[in-house]
Amino acid sequence: MFVRIKERNHGKKSVQIVENYRSGSKIRQKIIRHIGQAVSEKELRVLRSLAQWVIVEARNKKQPVFSLFKPEDVYGRRNKKPTKDKVEIDQLREEHRIIEGIGEIFGKIYSDLGFDDLIGGTKKDSQWNGILKSCVIARISNPESKRKTADLLEEDYAIRIPLEKIYRMMDHAGEREDLIKKRVGETTKSLFKEKVDVLFFDVTTLYFESIETDDLKKFGFSKDCKFKETQIVFALVTTSKGLPVTYEIFPGNMYEGHTLITIVNNLKQKHDIERVVLVADRAMFNDENLKLMESERIDYIVAARLKSLNTKLKTQIIEDADFKANVVNDEFYWSKEFKYNDRRLIVSYNVRRARKDAADRARLVERLLKKSKDNKIKLKDLIPNYGSKKFVTVNNQTVTVNDEKIDAEAKWDGFHGVITNVKEDSVVKILSRYAGLWQIEEAFRVSKHDLKFRPIYHWTPQRIKSHILICFLAFTLVKQVLYRVKMKNIDMSFDKIRNELLHVQSSLMVDIKTQKRYLIPSHVTTNQNRIYQAVGLDRSDVPCSIENE
Repeated sequence: MFVRIKERNHGKKSVQIVENYRSGSKIRQKIIRHIGQAVSEKELRVLRSLAQWVIVEARNKKQPVFSLFKPEDVYGRRNKKPTKDKVEIDQLREEHRIIEGIGEIFGKIYSDLGFDDLIGGTKKDSQWNGILKSCVIARISNPESKRKTADLLEEDYAIRIPLEKIYRMMDHAGEREDLIKKRVGETTKSLFKEKVDVLFFDVTTLYFESIETDDLKKFGFSKDCKFKETQIVFALVTTSKGLPVTYEIFPGNMYEGHTLITIVNNLKQKHDIERVVLVADRAMFNDENLKLMESERIDYIVAARLKSLNTKLKTQIIEDADFKANVVNDEFYWSKEFKYNDRRLIVSYNVRRARKDAADRARLVERLLKKSKDNKIKLKDLIPNYGSKKFVTVNNQTVTVNDEKIDAEAKWDGFHGVITNVKEDSVVKILSRYAGLWQIEEAFRVSKHDLKFRPIYHWTPQRIKSHILICFLAFTLVKQVLYRVKMKNIDMSFDKIRNELLHVQSSLMVDIKTQKRYLIPSHVTTNQNRIYQAVGLDRSDVPCSIENE
């Protein structure tokens, strides 16, 4: 579709929207809509501008302009050659200020990963794929509720998507949840020439702005300390580089140690894991989980609860002076290996960790002492202090600080243990692999804070799952960009990358005299240029004209 100006009698000019179509071997034109007749140049400019926005509206109804607003999608082709037009500055007016960086960078990664047909490859599916892509990239740009996302797309990117269409897209995407998650896992593994041999696993909670419960939304132990709201449990698996492999969601009252069984079955059924070491924190340390992984022939490295071991082994760890010096990831450790139920128990001691443990305990004890009067604390005052309960003795309705418990706890300062069934790897390699678990903790930070997985405002299980799926796709794009940037030895956080790309803009200018349009890009900073190069793109700051189709 394009705007056609047709001369009429008596100097009038008719503004029409027409469309090309093929009739046999010939290209013909049909009138889609008459906009009006102009008798002056001023009227002609107004009608032409109206016609161009009618085209945008028509395209959005038929197939929305995606993924983010591009001038060529509205006004015509971008002339890549620098313009040589003579332009009078006082005749230029800015029509739009366009944020291009987010759409260009994350849109390219989205397409590179083969995500453009996640909902299906038919022509009928194309608009749902477009809406999904826009919502994913909008979450990266400015994560908000679906209602606010619809407003953001219209206000900042000139993409008008009715809210009900976003919800319908979510239903379509939700129906393909397993296929989409599998596609993400496959794209992650395709980055590495060798097989992915280490996976990290961890669990967090995501809360709702609701107190209504159902089969999925439940009250449970909240890692966000939102005990008055319902929640779900979110379990994530990543590579050792922090790139996502898969996830599962569970009812909010699920004990996190029980989530591992579902994840292991998922990995066995949907992913090639002939030889994978699964790394997890101590919440997974129970005999049921360890036996499950052994039965499924999965190697594991799991943090051990040292203080819950049998008395003989605990005494041996504390009193044994035969620890060997090691360097793990450029940090000094003392370590020793013990036998534990035919498994390897590797205990390490680190001075930095010992100082942190002592400082954390001192802070908790200080909180207790502030509430103490005559060495007694009221029971009701103890309830909020969950971490400090292990340092007290409860007697009826009063509590006293127990110095013996404090001294016993201090003996474990600096100690940390892992349980593993990996036979051939050295102690240093085992500890090094476990030390990489911070990657998944960083993943949760990006997910919760930067992409705002929570709070969740949807109520039905299907919409909740679709919301998490959209957030997971946004997280996948973010980690892919971070990975590619790091591969170029660029040290830049996601927050820094997003801020830089939000300032990659262009001004769409119109010459009110000639009605020609020009695109004037913002200055390209060094950081912006490095980001573009990291993903295989160039960003020019040379103005160009927009050619009418």
